[in-house]
Amino acid sequence: MPPVKYEIKIVKNVPSDVPGSSKEYRRIKAHAKRPNPLFEAWLEEMIARAEAKNTLGKIALQKALTSLRRYPLPLASGRDCIVLADFGKTICENLERRLKSYLAAGGRVETDHQASIEAILNDETGEHYKELTKPFCTEPEDNAACAEDTGVIDEAMMPNDSIFDHIPITLEDDFVRVSNPRPILLVDTCETIGKSKSSLDKTLQELAQYSVEHDVRKLSVGDFAWIVKDDAGREFLLPYIIERKRLDDLASSIKDGRFHEQKFRLKQCGLPNVIYLIEHLGNNRQVGVPEGSLTQAALNTYVQDFTVKYTENHHHTVMYLSVMTNLLSNKLKNKVFLNVTNRSVGDEPNNRTTPFNISDQTVPLLSFEYFYKQSSKTRDCSVRDVFIKQLLQIKLLTIEKVNAIVERYPTPQSLRRAYDRCPSETERKRMLNLTYGPTKRTIGDKLSTIIYQLFASDRYAP
Repeated sequence: MPPVKYEIKIVKNVPSDVPGSSKEYRRIKAHAKRPNPLFEAWLEEMIARAEAKNTLGKIALQKALTSLRRYPLPLASGRDCIVLADFGKTICENLERRLKSYLAAGGRVETDHQASIEAILNDETGEHYKELTKPFCTEPEDNAACAEDTGVIDEAMMPNDSIFDHIPITLEDDFVRVSNPRPILLVDTCETIGKSKSSLDKTLQELAQYSVEHDVRKLSVGDFAWIVKDDAGREFLLPYIIERKRLDDLASSIKDGRFHEQKFRLKQCGLPNVIYLIEHLGNNRQVGVPEGSLTQAALNTYVQDFTVKYTENHHHTVMYLSVMTNLLSNKLKNKVFLNVTNRSVGDEPNNRTTPFNISDQTVPLLSFEYFYKQSSKTRDCSVRDVFIKQLLQIKLLTIEKVNAIVERYPTPQSLRRAYDRCPSETERKRMLNLTYGPTKRTIGDKLSTIIYQLFASDRYAP
């Protein structure tokens, strides 16, 4: 097997992550340059064979290889590749077969990456070891001599492993003790009910087949999420949620207007990582909406809103949920868990979520009770929220355009006052031709005029 090479960087004078602490630490950043060398080599072989046969499959394989090289974490099996973009069932199964054959022939796969990194850092002849031992010099002016000293370091000089020992008592409640961070997949009750008795609880049966720990309950938004329980038994949501849409359901939501309203509630739920999962129905299935319109809706969602993941069928969806659960289970070890529920209460919607990447050391947790209440359709809404829902009823007025409007005019009253300040009818009609989104496109005079006629034209009628 090609060796896994690591790039290690020591960041000096990093401020402490603990609020109120004046201490500074040195932070070690380590990542594999090629975390999955075997899979890369096998994909390159597949591409070479496809090019030799001049088949179209080489395009899909090249996209998969590019996606794999961008992924910073090691994958344990070919099946786990399903979490990556441009990886379908066929490619994953081919990689899984190659891996099994490789292991059966006596091949070895490096799995203890932490031990490999520690070996590099503990190499007394290496530059990283010398850099890390400098702070423990007894003679500050003799750093060179101290760097060469290989004696035993006094344990009293080492920081305590518990993050809670560095936290002021007044702030300790924000941190959550989770001794066993075992993620439990939450399945919305609507996902367990089929149209016929034979398909009842099909999702649960397949989850049990993959040994995925799960729980069925009513979710106010989304179809799948993950919780962990702290040492006191309280339930907290991990910062991931999945909205599953079959193509026929996606088409139906576009036609009846639920598409934008559901995306709005997903943005307000308090979880930073929303995955919009679109499940294919197979060939020759009519859904009542042109395929181009569905593709455009998915593309707009990906560019402007959330991560979009395509699956081939229901079985593929359950495989994806299984891999995500295993990934979270592996990556939550040795993390620090922070309760952000209290910080969410009273914040503006745009500032409610705390960004999170799976490689981050601190994991933001949201109380399940707060999540359910906050994202419920019947929750107490602010005037701003009601105003957003009203604007979303206007055809062609998307959530991105609405956000641009309410950011400047958060209530109907503030909008009408702005109209009052316009000196002419023409300016009132064009007042909401604002820029929106990352591309800085404009809402347009036509939509601006429609909103003016709906909310304020009666005030200026002769």
